[in-house]
This record gives sequence, structure tokens and C-alpha cells, in this order.
Amino acid sequence: MAKSGDKAAPAAEVTYDALVERLEKVVEALEAGDLSLEQSVERFAEGVKLARDAGQRLDEAERRVEQLVKDAAGVETVAPLDRAPP
Repeated sequence: MAKSGDKAAPAAEVTYDALVERLEKVVEALEAGDLSLEQSVERFAEGVKLARDAGQRLDEAERRVEQLVKDAAGVETVAPLDRAPP
């Protein structure tokens, strides 16, 4: 994973788990309160981007699951993925 100051890999090359791990580190750094205002703003902006990228990954995964659902007869159908447990 890229460290602060390093260029990050393109989002397509970074796994969802890596995005979440980096986001957790950004949040920890912000919560620690040891950053300057400028550093805090930069980390916050990075966190927003990471959260958006992770959200897009989840949306893509949801669409893939919807496309892969088959009905009882084995015919592929598109069915919405329930977000909340029954």
C-alpha cells in the first residue's frame, strides 16, 4: 500500500480490502489529532476519495451479483440484492 507522499496505484489496481485498510489508517491519523491543519485537510480529502472508491466497488459487486442470480428453473434473471436482512 502506498505511504503518504508516495503515488497511489490507480484505483482499478487496488483491492476493496486495501481501500478499506487505507481508509482506516486515514481515520486513525485524523482522530489522533497530531496533524497540522494542512495535513488534516489532505488526509480528509484522501479519506473522501477512498470512501467513494470503496462505495463504487460495492456498487459494482452488487450489480454483478444481481446479474448472476438464477431463478428456480435455472434461467438467469436479474433480481435486486436485498440490502437489509429479512
